[in-house]
Amino acid sequence: MSELFEEVEVEAYVYPTEDIEKVKRAMLNLIPDLEFEAFDKGDYIILTGKTRSRKALSRLYELFRGQAILDTARSFLEEGYFGEEIIIKVNKQAAYAGVVNFNEESPLGPITIIIRTKDPQRLMKWLAPRTKDGVPIE
Repeated sequence: MSELFEEVEVEAYVYPTEDIEKVKRAMLNLIPDLEFEAFDKGDYIILTGKTRSRKALSRLYELFRGQAILDTARSFLEEGYFGEEIIIKVNKQAAYAGVVNFNEESPLGPITIIIRTKDPQRLMKWLAPRTKDGVPIE
């Protein structure tokens, strides 16, 4: 698993009505070991977290299986795959509750997860393998 990715970056806009600590918690519920930076843009803050931790994708791995959403996750990973990056967007409120929801339609905007990898096919096969009747077949 150690060569599956180089870095994971997570980004979200934090609006004045939101608590930045809660947005950080939402991000950490999906990707552990993030190091945060915040950029004040006046009307909102752009909060980014980055990690190279080998455990960075372990939580998503568990959530995709625990929520039985491997096929859905796989389709979003494939849709967001560009060269050496895989970009997925998830619902911020769901992430705060500790679940993955790919419905990013929210007035507060999504959490964007960017996975940088030299081998996106291998990463997708590990993170969200194809299934048959809900059972991984890869």
